[in-house]
Amino acid sequence: MRRFLILLVILLVAGAWIGQAMVEDTGYVLIAYKQTSIETSIWVLCLATLLLFAILHLLLNIFTHIRSPIESLKEWNQSRTERKAEAKAHLGLMARAEGDWWRARRMLLQAAKTSHTPTIYYLEAAEMAARLGDEKELSRILDDAVKAAPQAEKAIQLSRAQFELRLGHAGKAEALTEQLIQTQQDNPQVKLLQAQLLRNNHDWKNLYPLIGELIRNKAIDDATAQEYRYLAGIGLLQNAAKEYAQLPAEQLATELRKCWNSLSFETQQLAAVRIEYLQLLLSVGKTSEAIDLLSGWLGKSWNEELLLRFSELDSGDPNGQLKTAKSWLKQQPNNAALELCLARLSQRAQLWGAAIQHYKRSLELETHAQTLVELSQLYLNLGEQNEAAALMQHYNQPLHLPAPNAADRETRKSLVS
Repeated sequence: MRRFLILLVILLVAGAWIGQAMVEDTGYVLIAYKQTSIETSIWVLCLATLLLFAILHLLLNIFTHIRSPIESLKEWNQSRTERKAEAKAHLGLMARAEGDWWRARRMLLQAAKTSHTPTIYYLEAAEMAARLGDEKELSRILDDAVKAAPQAEKAIQLSRAQFELRLGHAGKAEALTEQLIQTQQDNPQVKLLQAQLLRNNHDWKNLYPLIGELIRNKAIDDATAQEYRYLAGIGLLQNAAKEYAQLPAEQLATELRKCWNSLSFETQQLAAVRIEYLQLLLSVGKTSEAIDLLSGWLGKSWNEELLLRFSELDSGDPNGQLKTAKSWLKQQPNNAALELCLARLSQRAQLWGAAIQHYKRSLELETHAQTLVELSQLYLNLGEQNEAAALMQHYNQPLHLPAPNAADRETRKSLVS
């Protein structure tokens, strides 16, 4: 609106100025050629020039944009066909949103057959066929997609491999993936499909190097990356233990260390992977090494599951372990798991009074069934049946945490033996 007003003011001012100039002096123009002469005022000549320019411009536009009736009809028909395809696609997407897979597939196929860009509609229709479990129809749709758009064959083949994997046809998916790797080696989606197949086949050796590449290409999120690291890390450690199982314990331990050191920093930070490595070390008699590793890990990053594993291991020097555990009280002053750890280590060191106090403190912080059972057993071992009975009577209420599992029961046996 503001621009319009400014333009209007400029036109009014210009018109007033031109009108005043025409009144003051009309001017004189003479054009002569041989026996012909034209006399007029300068203002009429300007108006005639502008009018002639406008007429020539209009004629030029008409002649440059003129088209034959056949071409116009063809363009109109193409535009009409594309609008119909878009309408069918819209109905198909609406049906998909409503969960009507059969109708969605039918509408999308109709859209694909009349659209200039059929590939996306064929792939959506294939998705609907996959959800309906119609494998023959799925294969037919993908074949039609390749015929309609040969230039999109690679993308369609990738989708075919993904569908085969979803439908449980691992063999077909692997064969297609091998072909795709040869032609699309740097395609992140092909790499992702390859990783999924390797995961399903428990091929951790080939999966593990792919994780970093998938992360860099943003083909997987953080949760998936962590899952792959967890599975591959544990799988590689277990494979190393099986592969070198026939070696003497010392050599087997060396191979396990090599495997552990080959894992990335992010993988080594996972508690489950650490626990697996510790168990393998313990299986070859490296208890002291396992305890040292636990001490180092807990000193840098707190993890209660690792802490409880620390309390379960017997280094032969319970006082040394107890001193190490007490050093963590400053960072974890009110931690039920740490109090349970201190209670176990105190009991192993035969510091009965300290063990009882730590058990009680752990129960105050968190009523855990395992802690209750261990303290009760300690009272019974010390001949204090009344204290054990009073303890059980005091906590005769539903416990909010899981009851002792098999590992807890084994721990209790080691404490009372």
